[in-house]
Amino acid sequence: MPTQICPLCGKKAKYDNPPGNSEEYKCFLCPVGGSFVISLMAEDHFAKFPIIDRTYYSDKAKDAKKGKVLIIQFCDDGSEAPLIQRYDEKAEWFR
Repeated sequence: MPTQICPLCGKKAKYDNPPGNSEEYKCFLCPVGGSFVISLMAEDHFAKFPIIDRTYYSDKAKDAKKGKVLIIQFCDDGSEAPLIQRYDEKAEWFR
């Protein structure tokens, strides 16, 4: 797995594309930020977020129930809350 800076905590983390090689998402395994999936558009926006906001999502990732993973997406529909989050089956995203 390649590594890069985690968009949630700023530390080094492993990532991969989800099964099916979707290039719209990255699946992160971070020792600090937890396991999560983030859309590339959301990842770009996270770079501008203060650490307190990114920590909120890190806490949500770590709070996922067993077998679940946090999915973070950017919703480009003009809504006031452009980021949406949900939990999904971890096996659907991680090999």
